[in-house]
Amino acid sequence: MKSIHIEFSKYESVNSLWSELIEHHGFERAKNIVSQAIDLQKMNGNKNLTMPIIFSGTGGLALIPIQSLKEKTLKIKSKENQVLIFNLKKKSFQILNEAKH
Repeated sequence: MKSIHIEFSKYESVNSLWSELIEHHGFERAKNIVSQAIDLQKMNGNKNLTMPIIFSGTGGLALIPIQSLKEKTLKIKSKENQVLIFNLKKKSFQILNEAKH
């Protein structure tokens, strides 16, 4: 497995990446991407150690160590069904909590 290190101190926390993901992929596809990310976490991740990440430009998925986010001193509480949306070009990210139906 390839490991990628992202220095979150160089990126800005925003609230616009979910809407951009919807604009780029459509609502149903964006919803499916988030669902696939959560499934990836359930199958291959560790609840206390990893979080799924979505690359907003491509819809690609990966798992990222939660420790990488804590180093940025983000006030995140590790919850189930959390997903990180990441935009490399805009140097921004958003933590998304999936709504339960």
